[in-house]
Amino acid sequence: MKLTVLTYMAWGASVTVMLAAAVILLSSVLGMGLALTRLYAWPPLRVLAAGYALITRGIPLLVLLIGCYFSLPYLGVTLPVYAAAIVVMGFYFAAYMGEVFRGALMAVPRTQWDAGRSVGFRSLQNFGIVILPQARRLCVAPFLNTSLSVVKNTSLISAIGGWELFSTGREIGERTGELMPAYLGVAAGYYLICFPLARLASYVERHSHA
Repeated sequence: MKLTVLTYMAWGASVTVMLAAAVILLSSVLGMGLALTRLYAWPPLRVLAAGYALITRGIPLLVLLIGCYFSLPYLGVTLPVYAAAIVVMGFYFAAYMGEVFRGALMAVPRTQWDAGRSVGFRSLQNFGIVILPQARRLCVAPFLNTSLSVVKNTSLISAIGGWELFSTGREIGERTGELMPAYLGVAAGYYLICFPLARLASYVERHSHA
């Protein structure tokens, strides 16, 4: 059965969502490690973590994607296109997620550490029971905004041969010769994916200051 244009684009959109979810998960884990390193680790490690975040955020993602994907085989490492994309984007957005988590942890008043110690919590208990829940509430809105950037930047995967929502629009436009309707459909697809996240981020941001 021949796929309709709408079904084909929905298929591409589902790939975009899955890719974005994988990148968000990986970058969140790495970003939390980066944030904890910058705040609580041995000073030389803090400097390394800060340098990683600074350098990574100063390089365009497209350069990293193309550079890493086409350079790794020369080092004897060959990854499937989607695995390479998830790894590169995960490490790239970890620098941004790290800033989100670090800012949230720093925003928790120092007196909260003292309050935890006053009831007998050890450092790890204090962090997990007192500090982390407060930081989690503070970081939700910026976390969602960074996740929006992840979703939109999955379109760059097409530069290394990946297939997702942007690629479907390009294929449809080339086959039908109707480029504008095809790319308008792509824009609508990204909007439908991003709109709920944007609304949720706005809602959380409003109520966090209430």
